[in-house]
Amino acid sequence: MGTWGTSIFSDDFALDIRGEFRGKIGYGKSPADATTELIAAYEEELTNPDEACIFWLALAAAQWKMGRLQDNVKQKALEIIEIGGDSERWNENLKNYQKRKAELIKLKEQLLSEQSVPKTIAKPFIRETKMEAGDLLIYHCSDGNIIFLRVLDIKQDHCGDRYPQLEILDHFSSILPEVKSIKKLDRKINEVDGARATFKPSNTYYVAPYSKRDNEPWDKLKLLEKATVTKKTTVDEGTISLFWWKDFDNRLKELFNKE
Repeated sequence: MGTWGTSIFSDDFALDIRGEFRGKIGYGKSPADATTELIAAYEEELTNPDEACIFWLALAAAQWKMGRLQDNVKQKALEIIEIGGDSERWNENLKNYQKRKAELIKLKEQLLSEQSVPKTIAKPFIRETKMEAGDLLIYHCSDGNIIFLRVLDIKQDHCGDRYPQLEILDHFSSILPEVKSIKKLDRKINEVDGARATFKPSNTYYVAPYSKRDNEPWDKLKLLEKATVTKKTTVDEGTISLFWWKDFDNRLKELFNKE
């Protein structure tokens, strides 16, 4: 989880809580049921004081904004604000400490004010995939070259999104080799990101649609070999990058150092 500012939602965990509550409401859950489900889903995180603080503040802020503030959530958030919230996290920087205190005061004022009528929340976009772990695919790039993808796993997150974890094989050419040769190809190592990144890249990628108009490009994809396994068979260490399908061709050019 990352934090990049002092506002309530300048935090990955806070954004997750807001997004998941919004998604549940969009799918027709009542505010009470959505709240109960979130509390159950993050039971472990709620045992950590810092994460519990982020959880309740984010949930209260999100519910108030949507016109669905629950009494129990309001009470938890106000109790946290009353004892100073998580302002201790900002003690090393007086300016940020003061900014965070101001954010907590602002949130308290909101929670004590009359909220708006419940806003209509659209059904969320859920990312889906036709791929299965073990699939071997060919991808036709826009410039006429082809690459090969092996599906290592299918990730499903808290929001219900499902997308593949892929390894890109070391082949970037307009020539189509025989299937037996494809199976012998090694994974393409991301030398660019590996050299400049402060993290260790796993050289595998999550690839997902960015929006409803960015579906899996099956006009460019072709299945060469159907899944022969039902679960991930390769152990990966390091950070897994996320690509959007709409940017995939450009990312491939970067990976293979092609103009």
